[in-house]
Amino acid sequence: NKGVTVEDITNQLSKGWVETLQQISKPGREWPRPTALMLDHIGSLDTLPQARRISGTECKILLYWAGSAARLFSYLTPSSEGGFSDWESIAHKYFSDETLRQGRSFDEIVEKVCMAKNGHDAFNGTVIRIPGCKEIYDYEREFGEFGMIRTVVSSLLRETVTLVQATDGIICASAMALEGETLTACNKYTTVYPVGVQIGPKNWSRDGLTEDERIRSYLDRHAKDEVIVISFGSMVFPTNRANFQALISTLNDMKYPFILIIGGMHAKKFIDASDIENIQSSGVGLVCDTWVDQQAVLHHPSVGFLLAHGGWNSMMESFVQGIPLVGWPLAPGDNAINVALASTRDKPIAFEIMQIRTGSAKAKARRGGPDIIGSEEAVRQEFEEILRKTKEAEGKGIRENTQILASELRTEKREAARQVITTLAFI
Repeated sequence: NKGVTVEDITNQLSKGWVETLQQISKPGREWPRPTALMLDHIGSLDTLPQARRISGTECKILLYWAGSAARLFSYLTPSSEGGFSDWESIAHKYFSDETLRQGRSFDEIVEKVCMAKNGHDAFNGTVIRIPGCKEIYDYEREFGEFGMIRTVVSSLLRETVTLVQATDGIICASAMALEGETLTACNKYTTVYPVGVQIGPKNWSRDGLTEDERIRSYLDRHAKDEVIVISFGSMVFPTNRANFQALISTLNDMKYPFILIIGGMHAKKFIDASDIENIQSSGVGLVCDTWVDQQAVLHHPSVGFLLAHGGWNSMMESFVQGIPLVGWPLAPGDNAINVALASTRDKPIAFEIMQIRTGSAKAKARRGGPDIIGSEEAVRQEFEEILRKTKEAEGKGIRENTQILASELRTEKREAARQVITTLAFI
């Protein structure tokens, strides 16, 4: 339906949610009045006052955070501590000073401040320190080649800051085993309840098999940990055609078995039919151009790595299987910080592709390493280096780290949600 927008859908869902809340909160109902409510962090700000009014002051209203604690930390903390919860005061500072304003409207300044997230209106190399993560520069946290509408992103960021400040606590879909230090740091600003990684019970083991006969047959032909699965999720895909082709040609040249999943809504805008044909005829890779159960694919023992954009859901689906990541951040927001979290921890569970960085991020990384050149040759060389390492001792070590983490996540998941539910029942 071309006339329906995301805002329309959100409004319809919110209306239904409020109506349901009104019904279950009426006096005399068989069910008791709710003592706790949980809101999504997108689209629920407008319903918060109604929820407060209907449920009463004794009912706790909690925010559900489906991403990493490293990203959540930025919404909770002021710019002096690596976040942007003070975006409004910073915007007013720029707007009230004629020199700093530079003829811009307040809304224009707000957009710039929310994009920079460093206490200024532009990237300037500010060092960002998030507990549990290695230091990064401001331009390393906020980059991505996949374009987003800045006014929409800015609005969502501001709404989320308001929500985390206005609710009584946050239920976070992360785990102490993965982000213990970060989750603890978040509790300085609000009460955070980590419920563990939210993956369905059947996907915590590698017993399942994909029902797609082509994929299963391809995977069955390969040895344990031999195949890399490439999937950029439902919403993003590399827009730099030269970089994407460099990846595919490098895989073909190295005879590195791979499955490319391109069922996402944008993938076919950036990949040609000729690209698909070349992969299918190469005898090296396989293309799946429809929706596929990614978790079922990751169950197969021949899958050794997942190459993905750094979306939290895809990362968790991979990590609970003990499968490490090759990260290619694509979208501004959480992609870059999630990949950095995984690749720079003391026991890394990911490789990070660096030469594909764009814009302001095409500069020296805080962690060191080679300069970000971004040329076709530099990109290809890095692909070759990382893919080679996945087969060598470093890749084996990263896989072992990921398998240990998977066991820890599984143990924590058994009790985390139960403890949170018990706690919330008595708040």
